Parts: sequence; C-alpha cells; structure tokens
Amino acid sequence: MRERATAWDRRCLLLAGALLPLAACAGEPEPLERSSSDPAPAGPGSGSGSPPGSPAPGGRTSSDPTGSGTSGTLEQVDLPRVVELAGRWAAYAAIWAGGEFSSGGGPSADDGDWLYEDMFGQWAFLTRFADGRAVMVGSARPGEVRPAADEASAREAMLSGAPAWWETGLQQIDPATTIHFVCGYEDGRWREVSGASDRAGGIGSLNFVLRTERQVVDEMVLMANTGVADRPARAKAAARALVRAGSTATAAQVDAVGPDIRDARAGAAAAALFAAPGRH
Repeated sequence: MRERATAWDRRCLLLAGALLPLAACAGEPEPLERSSSDPAPAGPGSGSGSPPGSPAPGGRTSSDPTGSGTSGTLEQVDLPRVVELAGRWAAYAAIWAGGEFSSGGGPSADDGDWLYEDMFGQWAFLTRFADGRAVMVGSARPGEVRPAADEASAREAMLSGAPAWWETGLQQIDPATTIHFVCGYEDGRWREVSGASDRAGGIGSLNFVLRTERQVVDEMVLMANTGVADRPARAKAAARALVRAGSTATAAQVDAVGPDIRDARAGAAAAALFAAPGRH
C-alpha cells in the first residue's frame, strides 16, 4: 500500500502546468495573519461616507486622501469581475479541501471575505462590501518582510489618491504582514494606484490561476489527478461543471474531478462558504 504523503509533500509534486517555476519546496510558508482589530466600516460609493474634510480610517480625509497633501492617479487592472471570480474561487477551494491540500493554507472563504493562496505562499485577500465593491490586497513575494516603518509607508503609497473605503481592505491584514499590491473594485472594474504596487510582488506577478476559467480548470485537474500522465477529458468536464456550480457544488461534483479527492464532502463544504454575502 502506498504511503500517504503529507499535504505539503503533495503540493511539491505539482511543479508543473499552471504553476510558476519556483526553486524548491524548502519549507511551508507561514500562514497569513489577519488583523485582530475590528475594521471601521466604510460608507457606500467612492468616498468614505464621512462629511467632507472629516477624518477617515487611518487619519485620511476626503479632501486629502493620503494625509500628506499628495495624491496618485488610478489605473485599470486586468482582472475578472467579482461575479466571474466567485465560481472559480469556490471550485478551487473545493479541490484544495477535498484533496486535503489545505493544511495551513490554500483558498478559503470567511464570513463573506475570500482568501487566495497558492502552494508556495503567494496570496491575495478579497474584502467584499455588501453593495458589490471589493478590495484585494496581497503579495507575489511572500518571503519578503519589510521593517514596520517601510511597510507603513508602502501601504500609504498604495492608498494615495484612492477612495477612502479601500483602506478597509488593509485593515483586515496584520500590520506586520508585507503587502505588495492593493486593488479596488467598483462598477465592474479593478483599479490600483499607478506606480505604487511593487512590480515583482504585485498583482501582475501573482500566480493567480483564477484569471481565466481555463487556467483554474487545468490547475484543478492537475491537483486531482497527480501521477496521471494523460488526464482524461472527463476530468476537465467535471472541473468546468464544478466552476459553474460554485458555492452550490455537491460532494459528487467535487469527487468527479479526479482520484486524488480524498474528502469530497469537505470540498463541498468549503465551496458552500462562498455563498455568504459581502458584509463590509
């Protein structure tokens, strides 16, 4: 009987397909730390919800977005709409949980907010608002740690000129965690402050397999069929069906993606968590 590999050992077997080439599986990355403080609520629209000139969270004001008298310009980011991401994110989380890859990491949903994490610690955290807006922060360089003062300056730059409600996304993450990008979503488009995100660690460098359905389907088939040289077409069809099902996925739909699914009910339960609405 084949000895069962640990979750991290199995992750290291997947150095192929949609994954970015990385040097080694030297050790499991530290889990993302959420902030322990409750974020201050942000108002609807592109402002802070406070009267003009009144302090927004973190000391910014609607008339002076950075508190320093400077402001940046916003540029569009090429990412799918949140409604398109929803099914992909839920399906991807189902495969991670169903294949028991999720020990200490992986994609998940928590009370309306969504975490993305790949096998090597690259991550993104999506803070969702009740009215459809969202903020995504994260890093494609999880091994880099900035001094506290540098991190505070970097976060300020990534918010310079952005709507005040973007700051809610950073309030979800521990101040000691290094963030390399901040993107805001409103009216069907993603934007970030021009030139503020780290190029090597930014959203453009993130191994974000949810960008297209084809990418996430290929990744799920790879994960659920390790050691299978010629992955069957039925596995891809099952993965596409899982994406369409999203948060309503059944255990049978999770199990159909491949033989490496060990706990299909856990996978379906992980997908179901994505049904919760945005709460901010």
